[in-house]
Amino acid sequence: MTTDPRSSLSFRRDTHLFATRPDLIDKLERRSRRIHLAPDQLLHPEVPIACIVRLGKLRVSQFLPDGREVTRAVLQAGTVLTTGTSAPSGEDAAADIYDLADIVLTALGEVELWAVPPEDLDTD
Repeated sequence: MTTDPRSSLSFRRDTHLFATRPDLIDKLERRSRRIHLAPDQLLHPEVPIACIVRLGKLRVSQFLPDGREVTRAVLQAGTVLTTGTSAPSGEDAAADIYDLADIVLTALGEVELWAVPPEDLDTD
């Protein structure tokens, strides 16, 4: 896990936003920007950005210093991922946080993401 202030990617494996907050779907539909990815297309996310996997699956792979590629997760519909430029605060111990420079995001089949204003993800 990264601790320096370089760009990072974070996501929670237990995020199932559409199952836990179906009331947010209409709000997100109105206030989001759609990002369509073709099969096997790479995603190069902006920093900062908050995205939700709307449809399909997105593979998160990490390149290790010895050159090996390791799949860290396959994100499905309802998963929230964010990028940022500050060091992880440690507040969310359940989140997976990776240095964005070491990560590749690849569409598995056709994928649609919503880029959303972070305040729209308030789950309180």
